[in-house]
Parts: sequence; structure tokens; C-alpha cells
Amino acid sequence: MARAKKDGEKISFYVDRQVMEDLRAYAEEKGQTVTMAMERILRTHLDEEKANKSTKDK
Repeated sequence: MARAKKDGEKISFYVDRQVMEDLRAYAEEKGQTVTMAMERILRTHLDEEKANKSTKDK
């Protein structure tokens, strides 16, 4: 049985070659795909930014 299609959007951008090599190594170390690693990195960063903003707004 096929996996349900992810509700998402495709993005395309260029990054520095060294950043991409580091990202691939990180994903491999964690046993993740590069997409999964990027989603988790972005989610963590965005959640931290949101928490910092709400702390500053008080």
C-alpha cells in the first residue's frame, strides 16, 4: 500500500556547497532524508524565533 501524499509545497533554492555537504552529512548521521532534516531544522529555528518574540513582547 502506498504512503499518503504529504501536504506540502515544493521549494527550490541554491545554498553554498559546503552548507549542502554539511546538511547531507548531518542527515546521514541522523538517519534522515535531507528533506526531513531541513524540515526539522527549520521547525526548530522558527519555533525558537516565535518563543523569543513572544518573550520580548511581554
